[in-house]
Amino acid sequence: MAGVLTVPRAAGGRVAVAVLTGMKASVLRRSMSGPRAAGLVVATVAGGAGAVGTALLGRADYATPGAGFGVLALAQLLWTLGWALGPLVTGGDATLRPAWFAMVPLRPRSLALGLLGAAFVGVTPVLALVAFGGLFVYGARQGPAAGLVAVPAVLLQLLLVVLLAKVTPQVLGGVLRHRLGWELSALLVGLVMACLNSGWFAIGFLARLGTGEWAAGTATAVRALPSGWAVVAVDAARRADWPTAAAALGGLGAVCGLLLAAWAALLSRQPVRGGAHRPRSAAARSGVGRRLLPDSPAGAVLGKELLLWRRDPRRARFLRTAFWTGVFTGLLPLLDGFDVLLPWAGVVAALFAGAFCVNLYGLDAGAFWLNLVVPGTERVDVRARQAAWLLVTAPVALLLTAAALPFAPGGVLPWVCAVLPAVLGAAAGLIPLMSVLGAAPSPDRPGGSPLDDLADDSAEHVRAQGLAAFWLQLLAALPAAGVVLAGTVLSSAPLRWAGLPAGLLTGALSAWGLGRAAARRLEASGPELLDTLRKGLPREGASRTGGRRAAGAAAEVSRGRSAAAGLLTTVGILLIAPQGLVALALTLFAPTARSWFLVLHLPGPALRRIAVAVVFVLLGAFCVRAAHRLANPDRPARPACPDDPARPARPACPAPSGELGP
Repeated sequence: MAGVLTVPRAAGGRVAVAVLTGMKASVLRRSMSGPRAAGLVVATVAGGAGAVGTALLGRADYATPGAGFGVLALAQLLWTLGWALGPLVTGGDATLRPAWFAMVPLRPRSLALGLLGAAFVGVTPVLALVAFGGLFVYGARQGPAAGLVAVPAVLLQLLLVVLLAKVTPQVLGGVLRHRLGWELSALLVGLVMACLNSGWFAIGFLARLGTGEWAAGTATAVRALPSGWAVVAVDAARRADWPTAAAALGGLGAVCGLLLAAWAALLSRQPVRGGAHRPRSAAARSGVGRRLLPDSPAGAVLGKELLLWRRDPRRARFLRTAFWTGVFTGLLPLLDGFDVLLPWAGVVAALFAGAFCVNLYGLDAGAFWLNLVVPGTERVDVRARQAAWLLVTAPVALLLTAAALPFAPGGVLPWVCAVLPAVLGAAAGLIPLMSVLGAAPSPDRPGGSPLDDLADDSAEHVRAQGLAAFWLQLLAALPAAGVVLAGTVLSSAPLRWAGLPAGLLTGALSAWGLGRAAARRLEASGPELLDTLRKGLPREGASRTGGRRAAGAAAEVSRGRSAAAGLLTTVGILLIAPQGLVALALTLFAPTARSWFLVLHLPGPALRRIAVAVVFVLLGAFCVRAAHRLANPDRPARPACPDDPARPARPACPAPSGELGP
């Protein structure tokens, strides 16, 4: 790579752009197979819907004069914030990391230009261009001059958001190593997760914003931000105010230039070694905590885990993100007058805390060898980790629930009291078990950012585990919820409140049984787990001679099926979550809050709507299962080598043409 990018100083930027753009295109082309391609299709469908909806705002007619430009300025602001804050959720684009080019003899400005050119390769810039195209549509309707000015305005707006997406991770990388950064990052990620969870309840509120009735009061403030300067330029061109149009375009270009210079300066800086700052009083608090813990192996592991949950940026970020996700999931529906999710804030926080922490042993990475040098402590280690997670999660979930219940609609208290202990217990059992069964290494890089693990090679594996843990927690809560449902149908108050002991029993059994299975698995495969944490996840077909052609053929098959798998996954999630489970909950608690839920618009008794919601859940599960089979087709088992009976698990015989075996 150093030889490829060693170019004359005068032409360094142009050559770096060409090389890095081609490099990213090649990486994306070769990696789009299997689950990765299916995920890209799902993200493209969701992002495309938002982009087309934003572009259609340019064709809307507004009763208030000038409201159209105000609405477009608000849309531009939302897209700009999404690009700027998106790396807090995803970790940024990890296809070409700046750290990989630290030893390349290339000037920071040339490297920044090359990475900027590569950033335009992909689906997301195209979606942003479509969304910003609404400004061109609206400007063209106002006259030829406004339409012509809209072309450079849209391109500069696209350049602005791409630069923000690159500068934000570099700026926040150092901030997130401190506690204030943890809170900021967790709050923003929690807000994004909550928008995905309950943002559809605010569709009515957003629709009212789209009418432009607010434009007279707030459009000036929205358009004064850099994200609205493109709108200002087009509006000025409509009024033939050319000095204002030129100033807006020039200011937008100047901001882009400043961002590029700032990014080049950040690329030239070396990361600061060391972890997060430890407050002065931490030692005293640690001493008090040690005096409260038992003097035993379990007490030692419990104390270590409690300290890690407070000091490790990654663990702290998980818990804080789960907390803010629960808070905003309950608060966002209030924008349109729905309070049905407010009492469930604690349950949502517990669900996401369990889903985020499924890679608990993976966070130890190579330090896991300390567990193996003391044999016979596997059960103690698992139980202490379970207790530590409950100690840091259960009080927060209970506090959120208690704070929201006074404002909750009537009849919801038995449901929350039944589901919350079942979810907490199931999460306490699933976290060590899933971590032992499929741990993925998440090394703590010195001087690195807590966002690094979001874009690591094992991030997709961890996300899949978290999604599975999320649904398994909901499955564990079904018995207790069924007891409350039976009491509601039979109008029996004692039976409704019997869901509380049912939830406690379910949670206790889940934590005990799954924890026991995790301990046994740890005893049986501790060395193998350490090997995975040190070397990383194995790659199928990449390490065996003769298996690469088969892997390539399988990749070609999965490319042909990935689009259908992605669409089926999207349809399945929509049927299971909003149109199934959420509609079922609204049927029981808030049948008048119809919104876009199809089940709630059905006439007839509530039992009919409940039955249709269950059918939607089953159809969604069928779609997800079909998508999984399309993305992962069954392959026939390969016979073992006849000349090596001692190793029957070997996947293939050596090639007869004389190729070297593995």
